[in-house]
Amino acid sequence: MRRNQFMHEFLTKETEIPLHVVHQQLKGHPHELQDMKEICLVTEKEANLCTAMEYLYDNGLLTELKELIDKTKHAESEQLRKTSRIYQIMYNRKKLKAKQIKPDDPEYCIKYVNRIRLKDTDYRLHILRDLVQIYCYFDIHQYGKIGTFNEKIKQNLAHIKDPLQYQLFKSRLDETLFVFHWKRNEMILSRKYGYRLLTETNNTRKKIDIHNILAQGYLFESYDQAMNHMNMAIDIAGQLGAGRAFYGLKNYTLAFIAAYYKQTAGISSEDRAEKAHIALAENDIDTCVRILEDFETLSPFQQYYLGLAKQDKQLLRTSYQRFIEERDDYFYAKLPLEALNTLDE
Repeated sequence: MRRNQFMHEFLTKETEIPLHVVHQQLKGHPHELQDMKEICLVTEKEANLCTAMEYLYDNGLLTELKELIDKTKHAESEQLRKTSRIYQIMYNRKKLKAKQIKPDDPEYCIKYVNRIRLKDTDYRLHILRDLVQIYCYFDIHQYGKIGTFNEKIKQNLAHIKDPLQYQLFKSRLDETLFVFHWKRNEMILSRKYGYRLLTETNNTRKKIDIHNILAQGYLFESYDQAMNHMNMAIDIAGQLGAGRAFYGLKNYTLAFIAAYYKQTAGISSEDRAEKAHIALAENDIDTCVRILEDFETLSPFQQYYLGLAKQDKQLLRTSYQRFIEERDDYFYAKLPLEALNTLDE
């Protein structure tokens, strides 16, 4: 009864209640997410629509987000149309094929959002645009660029007056800082953000990604800790029926961690590079080399696998340099460095 009364009150108020006020009243209620979702879909006020799209995105309610994108893409308000266009890009990035790990054409997305003309005072739109750029640069392994956008988001966040928008954007900033500090090999800071996100998020799908990164972050420290987070991610993906996430975890992260620790019993992968990594872990050097030498080009990871298989210091040095120079990935640069140190002993 209370839910119907609350919805009735929202719909019949002469002036639409700000969404942050609604959220504050519903916070901690058993039906908070369902009530907020329904109210997001019926709101008409421009400020509320902008907040609603962020709320739906942050909570993984993509079907409902698409409804609002379609509702606002031809709005009279230029701000609302621009907001809708950016969320459409974010929505598209989430709708991937079952075995597709990365979104298509991140370079196009970067160009697209940068063609959207913004005033200096369009703080909310600047944050959204910078978030898209962070996600796209992550997709193409340009991790060094993330830091610049993080700083810009921090500056623009200071101008966000709506408490709910601020909270939602702050959570997204924490996500990007979680990844940024991981790639900088600043693991204490990375884990601080990671564990905070696990505690604060209501988005179960997001928890899969957080556990996945935490698992990788423990690679050099603890097999048990890494596998604990890996298993939690796999369990959540299985419970949600998240096929793409389940596929990625099993064929990439799980296979990678298991091969690194040479704990490959019952482990397999459809990915050719990880097949080579598993073969290397099982001391099947010929299979590892044969698979990798069939590649036209090698990633820094694959150069590391091949350098390790051949005990080739030059390949390992090149892998290390590429992790640093091409990717600004100081975490995974430790792989070839560790191998080089072992060969030098």
